[in-house]
Amino acid sequence: MNKINGIICILCTIIMFGSCSLDEENLSAISTDKEWTTAEGFEKLVNSCYVPLVRLVYGQGEDTYIFGSESGTDIWQDPVKGGSNGNFSKCIRYQDMGPEVYMFYEAYQGFYATLNSCNAVIAYAEKVQGLSKERIAELTAEARFLRAHSLFNIVEYYGGKYLPTAPTEEALTTLPCSSINEFYDVILSDLAIAMEDLPVKQNVTGHIIKAAAYHLYAKACLTYASYTDGKCGATPLTQEEAKELYKEAFNAANYLINNASSFNVKLYPEIENVFDENNNKANAEALFVVTHSSIMEYNPRQAYFNRVWKQFEAYNNNSEGIYMECLTPDYSTSLNGYPITPIANGSCRLCPSKDFLDLFKDNDGRYKAFFRDTYYANRRKKKATTGPYAGQQVYVWTPADANRYGLDLTRVDNDQFYIPLNDTCVYISKKKLTEADRNSRRYATYNIDDNYADKTQPLRFFPSLKKMNTPKYYAGSNASKPYSYADCIIYRLGETYLLAAEAAWRLNQTGDALKMLNAIRNRACIGHNHSMDLTAIDADVLLDEYALEMCGEWNRWTTLKRFRALAERIAKFNPQITTFKDEYYLRPINSSEIESLENGSGYQNPGY
Repeated sequence: MNKINGIICILCTIIMFGSCSLDEENLSAISTDKEWTTAEGFEKLVNSCYVPLVRLVYGQGEDTYIFGSESGTDIWQDPVKGGSNGNFSKCIRYQDMGPEVYMFYEAYQGFYATLNSCNAVIAYAEKVQGLSKERIAELTAEARFLRAHSLFNIVEYYGGKYLPTAPTEEALTTLPCSSINEFYDVILSDLAIAMEDLPVKQNVTGHIIKAAAYHLYAKACLTYASYTDGKCGATPLTQEEAKELYKEAFNAANYLINNASSFNVKLYPEIENVFDENNNKANAEALFVVTHSSIMEYNPRQAYFNRVWKQFEAYNNNSEGIYMECLTPDYSTSLNGYPITPIANGSCRLCPSKDFLDLFKDNDGRYKAFFRDTYYANRRKKKATTGPYAGQQVYVWTPADANRYGLDLTRVDNDQFYIPLNDTCVYISKKKLTEADRNSRRYATYNIDDNYADKTQPLRFFPSLKKMNTPKYYAGSNASKPYSYADCIIYRLGETYLLAAEAAWRLNQTGDALKMLNAIRNRACIGHNHSMDLTAIDADVLLDEYALEMCGEWNRWTTLKRFRALAERIAKFNPQITTFKDEYYLRPINSSEIESLENGSGYQNPGY
């Protein structure tokens, strides 16, 4: 699938994996036109719509979509010195970022592949036999939601490009472009039908529910309303048109929030619940999830599991960062009868910016819930015979480990500083610890402030986003090259509150906006005593809150774009990015796609 005329002709191949992990059934027969009009064939066709999202976009590809959707913003930086991490650095820093940077291509492929499958479902819906009209409407509504989701991502990342609304059955060498406005006509029309016809609850985790359609409708209305300025070649909307869209956004989000229990979703009372690994496979706050399975045959890439979480993890067994001789990648939960905490190797590619971390105040429970700052010893050096840990399996400090963390060498071979198995061995401190304090502790400490001594080049001692890091679901045979079969939460009710707040603010309904924001903030507030409640609101307040609540969830870049705040927020929060050009409001179309088209030069976005 190196070009779009390949993508749109792979439908039969996708059908081979029609059920994916969504229904834990491996259907492998290639469907025909005749089969798609049967009850079983049509349901399999609907299942095929989900496969590219699993295979290419959310986890089982090369995990590049997370860079297109989160990097190049105010909250994520590149921890690799000199920006020498190839395409990753180019994408994060806007450094020589051109059409050859493949970080944006997997999503382009995946969303167009999903789009073509959805078009087939919609085209065949009237021909299906053996299913009730109600069931056909439900299944077709799934395809309409997924088509809207794909078109929303295509138009926001790549602009007004190819907009097929019927299945494409032949290779195309010339692709017509449609306007941004035409994209949103289809998106909002599809979601209106999905809101009406989708079921409240599905028997299979991962299939779309009605709540997701209300959420995306609110988000799409808000985003479309931003085009009063004609950005990215859109026909400018009038202020009155934008206001009507804001009303639609608020009404949809507010309705979902007020009727959450009827939609079979809820806002968790404690922020720790949202990404608790025990809630991953049945998350009450999730509106739309992309599923991954522990059974290889149910995954499009077999043993190639989800690994998107790795990009945010600072620990990658590299001596330039979080590393000790007592800490090694290992799935084990015990060693010689002693319990140990499993840990897998990360990729250390997306580092939170210092100014973003400073947004988390001491009473904001989201910092602890969302970030990992503590690591535990899972390797011993010997059995202690002296000191306070005599008789226990312990790690003994070495000069190299002490020097790495800038600690006094008096701890080397000192039984007072032995670290027992599964005890803290590394702590990344948000509070600045004195040199004396750091040297008094048995374990290694590193001040976050010291990691950002040069804010343009953070080091590798940073707290890691752990939202998607679920040790319970580590997979593969090698913890140094790990995967996970954790599901990816794409939309959740926590974001719905923020969308409602934004829409209310844009409508000058300040009271409604603050009510929604404070519901989310007090949920995050330690003690829930309303000490984090806000009394005023502006664009920066909203953008701060989106960062605090939604960091790492595939939406930071589009959120800043919607606010037209990419350049402003980058200048304020991320000094690593020294140049931002107006053409960066769209991502480039990959050069392999452009070279395959007769109208490639006209299809490419300006500036690339």
